[in-house]
Amino acid sequence: MTNKKMKFVQILFSSLVIAGVFGSDNEWWKHANIYEIYLRSFKDSDGDGIGDIKGLIFKLDYLVDIGVDTVYLTPFYPSSMADGGYDITDYKGIDSVYGTMQDFEELMKEMNAKGLHLVIDLVINHSSDEHEWFQKSINKIAPYSDYYIWANPKGNDWNGKPIPPNNWFSLGSIHDSGSAWTWNENRKQFYLHQMITKQPDLNLRNEDVKAEIKNIMKFWLEKGVSGFRVDAPMMFMEDEQLRDNPTVPPDANMFTVFSFCEYTYNHPDTFRFIGELNVFLQQFDRKSRRKNQTVFIGETYGSMETVIKYYGTKRYPLFNLPLNYFSVELLGRYLDAHQLHNNLQTWLDKVPKNMQSSWALGNHDFGRVAHYFTSEYNSILLALVTMLPGASVIYYGEELTMGANKLVPNNDPYMRSPFRSPMHWDDTRNSGFTSGGNAWLPVHPNYWHSNVQTQKTYENSSLNYFKDLTSLRKTDTLKYGDLKFHIVSKWVMAYSRTYKGTSYIIVMNLGTETQPIDLYDVVNNISTILTVVACSPNSGYKKGYEMKTTPNYPTASLLRPHSVVVLSSK
Repeated sequence: MTNKKMKFVQILFSSLVIAGVFGSDNEWWKHANIYEIYLRSFKDSDGDGIGDIKGLIFKLDYLVDIGVDTVYLTPFYPSSMADGGYDITDYKGIDSVYGTMQDFEELMKEMNAKGLHLVIDLVINHSSDEHEWFQKSINKIAPYSDYYIWANPKGNDWNGKPIPPNNWFSLGSIHDSGSAWTWNENRKQFYLHQMITKQPDLNLRNEDVKAEIKNIMKFWLEKGVSGFRVDAPMMFMEDEQLRDNPTVPPDANMFTVFSFCEYTYNHPDTFRFIGELNVFLQQFDRKSRRKNQTVFIGETYGSMETVIKYYGTKRYPLFNLPLNYFSVELLGRYLDAHQLHNNLQTWLDKVPKNMQSSWALGNHDFGRVAHYFTSEYNSILLALVTMLPGASVIYYGEELTMGANKLVPNNDPYMRSPFRSPMHWDDTRNSGFTSGGNAWLPVHPNYWHSNVQTQKTYENSSLNYFKDLTSLRKTDTLKYGDLKFHIVSKWVMAYSRTYKGTSYIIVMNLGTETQPIDLYDVVNNISTILTVVACSPNSGYKKGYEMKTTPNYPTASLLRPHSVVVLSSK
């Protein structure tokens, strides 16, 4: 048996031994309501225009109030800030712009007191080129010489310039021949960077690098974090023979391009490495006698079949929650009831029976859904991610129907800052985000009415609608209830969640015209009277309204375009 096969068997055996250590009660993440915070834009505590850890501490009560139980926090580590914090120079530190390690420890203390979990970004596909490891790797200082992917040139062009080893491209440069290789004159080799030039790819086959990563994870787990969201896992491993990828066609986009990365994405060794990290987390949980299981979340894109692979199997698990960005992948597409039902059912059928689904809306890279759809349609997507079985993930501000600020500063060549504009807290200058002169990015012009303080004051706001949804999520019916879909008409879809005699029926009008909602003929054993327990701001209903379901009594109930009502049998 080869060493590689021997190691695989050892990992598999370890996962089998550890399986069953945690029961379902400890798997808190299965029904988590996860709230992604881009720290730089959430709340500034010191007036410098940049969000920080103390600002987050100050707003923890808000998170509890809106029903959040888990915070996913984007990178706060020291960084050269060439890619918004995802170019890390120290994996065990706190960037001074965000605070200190003492501030982080205070954050953990306060979150624990409020029953909140913290999930942090694990960015291990690459580091910053300013990281000590890379600087030592350039100079071939042991043991760092092979910490990164280095390769000799294919040859030289007619000017004597070194030619990259192959045609691999860097993400964000898919149509301008942006090579994933950069020549280092000091070392006389190319280094791989599947992201930008300042983010060299780590060599995740190197055992010393693996040990470094596990040590980093252990460090933060001992600080009290509840888990990790793993950045860019699909590009962890590449073809060792450095073979060319298929040519990318001109019409490829950020999602379809992955299918042309034959030798750089979803390599078999990637799955083995993620499984190894999963086993490490299980072993840590067992040895440290953690009360709750550490959650392992993957940033996964691509076809459903590809994303499903990142669950692994019951015997050899990978990620607990590969993120399902179904709404992001349908950017700007309006589906009718049959199409939406087919998409949702296809995903649910593919998720392994012993695994848990996840439902995610926008994020720091691809923005908020209100930017691509309409603010009204945002209500439909909020209902989907919170009322379907599994873990939900929303991006800060989506509860307010925040959009993207089109006032983009020139210092953001990747055009992602519109999706990272400051949180809207009130209608004062800079939306209450900072007491200083200016925020690091301009706030959206609609902050004067789309803010927390204003939306708290009227009952039928997007914020209060979201709070109603998260409150229902905490019930046993929404945690454990059976799921059934009901096609009411071409543009009206409903689904019911039922548990121990209690049912909730979520009805949504996906169309652009007011539609009748006669549920009597499509929902079995329906009560003659249902009570509205949550409703989108544009629905035309209020909580407590009693809706009769008997046919044509006195006329069919109506539902406005792009609106939602949640009905209860009790």
